[in-house]
Amino acid sequence: MALDHNKNRSSAADQLHAPGIDFEAIVKLSPDAVIVLSPDGKPTFVSPAAEKLFGWSSANLADHMSDLVYIDEENADAEALHLILSGSAARPVSLPKADLQLRSAYGSLVWAEVTVHLLEDGHGEPYAYVVYFRSIARLRELENLLEAASQSDPLTGLYNRRAFEDNLKREWAISLREKSHTSLIKVTLDRFEAFAENHGPGAVEDCLSRVAGMLKETARRPADITARTAEAEFSLLLPRTHEMGAETISAYIHIAIQDLAIPNPANTAGNGIVTASVGAACVVAEQTGISESPEVILSAAEDCVFQARQEGGNRVKTVMRTLSR
Repeated sequence: MALDHNKNRSSAADQLHAPGIDFEAIVKLSPDAVIVLSPDGKPTFVSPAAEKLFGWSSANLADHMSDLVYIDEENADAEALHLILSGSAARPVSLPKADLQLRSAYGSLVWAEVTVHLLEDGHGEPYAYVVYFRSIARLRELENLLEAASQSDPLTGLYNRRAFEDNLKREWAISLREKSHTSLIKVTLDRFEAFAENHGPGAVEDCLSRVAGMLKETARRPADITARTAEAEFSLLLPRTHEMGAETISAYIHIAIQDLAIPNPANTAGNGIVTASVGAACVVAEQTGISESPEVILSAAEDCVFQARQEGGNRVKTVMRTLSR
């Protein structure tokens, strides 16, 4: 007798809708965290995945609902989720669907893709919010690694030119707004073309890596930016650094590169070792509202390097500029 396939499919569908199915048990198997809460912010269901994601038990999580969302800047989705979780959301309310940062019991922030649904009864009255949290920590980690790779010089590990220019624009805007000093140091290795011709790629990589390591150790503050901006050129951006600080650091770099004692017989002006022409510019705005571009400090530092090289290299030149209307 032939099988009635349509009958089997109908029977399976009926079983899926049978009243004996424990849908709560099914939700508990999901790796996505689920929290169901009443309109006043009281949790009525917390899945095991939520306890794992946030680190609190379902009972303790209820005490942290109002401060679960991390808001560090204007973010409509984060603010809407905060209102929903704290029981302060008014109708109509925006239902967030966004990647957000949330606080955990471990003291760290967790990234999650958040989706909120509003459940209403037959009369259109809301009786529950269902909030889904899908961890995207691994995804964010990979994104950060890709971002770091796109901003780094593959040889030295320093920032590349693009990243340096982006940071310069950001820090320059801050310095104009706060009327703070900004210093920029340019370092160009003397007679490096001859060094590359005489010693080959291996020696070039070793030389650049050693210089880069020294520069990285020199500019160690969190806000300092050290970059390789050309073949044999490095740039140091030092926010909130006065002229004396720029002069001191420039002089140190000049001597430290000599102390590496990397042979370069073609550099006769530097006693046959690798040396550098160093140019430093310090700029400060006298008042807010000045609209100068970062080209001001960039050109000033480059002019100093050019002057140092014109005078034979292996020396430091600095300049101080004050911006006014």
